[in-house]
Amino acid sequence: MQAIKFTSIIQNVIPLCHDVKQVTLSIPPNFTFTPGQFVSLLLDIDGKRVVRPFSIASKPSQSSIELCIKIVQGGKASPTINNLKKGNSITFLGPGGHFVIIEQSQKNPLIFISTGTGIAPFRSMIYNLLEKNFSKKITLLTGYRFEENCLYEDEFHELEKKYKNFIYKRILSRPKKGSGGHVQELVKKHINQDTDYYICGLKAMVNEVKDLLLKEGVLMKNIFFEKYD
Repeated sequence: MQAIKFTSIIQNVIPLCHDVKQVTLSIPPNFTFTPGQFVSLLLDIDGKRVVRPFSIASKPSQSSIELCIKIVQGGKASPTINNLKKGNSITFLGPGGHFVIIEQSQKNPLIFISTGTGIAPFRSMIYNLLEKNFSKKITLLTGYRFEENCLYEDEFHELEKKYKNFIYKRILSRPKKGSGGHVQELVKKHINQDTDYYICGLKAMVNEVKDLLLKEGVLMKNIFFEKYD
């Protein structure tokens, strides 16, 4: 569907960790989206329009949408977003974006690679694929700094138990015990030529993973990405 401007009512706000919140929003009856797309929050701050895009983290079958929002210290919009409460009304524009699972990927094993809140579009994609009985292997590789930064981990472990074709792996760069590492190290262990790779996170990570895949012989036509900065 084309992007529409709509006023949403906040149905719930849940802290996922110390600097990430899940915000649940009402949507109009005519609102639909494809997993991987985003909505843009429209704010008026100090008399100026501020626009902030957020990937939709929920599945299309829900009657509301969920956003996974990082509260950035010193960010222009973060103080306003951090003060959002259940029952508040807020204006959005969406859906937007083309970071979606393309037709070719419906036939291939999939590997999703993320750091931080880059996991949001993959949560939507994975739920949607599994509920629609996608038969190929789905692997989610995620990286975080600390254990307490991990997002939706219990959910993904439950999906592993329920669906034989879903695998969840995560790595910590600063674990309390043992040696740490980055998501690139997980990627090195999961390189296959017949697989499509979807990458989401900050620019440096996305570029490093993309270059790693290309160096290992993965074709550019099998690599898809979205950068959050």
